[in-house]
Amino acid sequence: MVVEPQRAAPGALRRWSLQALGLITRALSVWLGLILLLCLAIFAGQRLPLVSGMLALMAFFGSVLVAARTDQAAAPSITDVLVMLRSHGLSLVAFSGVIAVAGALVWIFFLARPEVPWWNVLYTERNIVTALSGNWFIALRQVFVYSAYALGLLFFGLNIPGLTSFLQFPCTTLLGLPFRAAYRAGAAAQMKNLGPMLGVGLLFILLPVLAVLLLPPAVPLLYCFLGALAYVSFREIFLGIGENQARATAGRRLPVRPPRHLPGLRPLPDRPTQSP
Repeated sequence: MVVEPQRAAPGALRRWSLQALGLITRALSVWLGLILLLCLAIFAGQRLPLVSGMLALMAFFGSVLVAARTDQAAAPSITDVLVMLRSHGLSLVAFSGVIAVAGALVWIFFLARPEVPWWNVLYTERNIVTALSGNWFIALRQVFVYSAYALGLLFFGLNIPGLTSFLQFPCTTLLGLPFRAAYRAGAAAQMKNLGPMLGVGLLFILLPVLAVLLLPPAVPLLYCFLGALAYVSFREIFLGIGENQARATAGRRLPVRPPRHLPGLRPLPDRPTQSP
């Protein structure tokens, strides 16, 4: 398959942000519930940075897939989401593992201070929260700071030269491209849309910091938003679709139009029409 990325229309970052928010509202409870569980798992595994990094990556990649499923005209049920995630389970684990390990190696060889042991990426007691504060706001910050920190680093891990590109995952899972072909297509797409992509990177860095400082429980919602942002940017650049599919109303599911079909996403089965 030959994939030629396009240049996004002006105002892409603002348009993508609004579209991402629109997708989130369709399946917020299911989506947010799954991400919240992963964020709590990241806090529970705070002594295992590599595992926490993999969980954060899985939360982000899972959000990309949930956004793609949600764009199929109606809000998916928990069953729809779990079936979709299971069908791409190998890709979720492989991408998360490869990027987490590569990021750990970059830290060990280039970023770690000399006095910090290399095995801190595997197990560490530094900055571990052993008891939550009696102040509820500070306690929430203690719980979600690890998820926010991981989210802030994600964009760098998703752009390791020669290994990953920001749009590589949706190209692999949703378009069915091989790993290397998806990397080349994703990298070319980013170069064609350098301005909006830099804006996306800025959101990855600033939003987690603001959330931890001002509203810690919003961190799981950021995973949903940034995952949806990645999907809608992929959709416009690679599929030429600059808007969300219309949502089904009155208990009826709208048919998925051919231009919106993604090879890596099986259509949802039709459900019986509800009586008015």
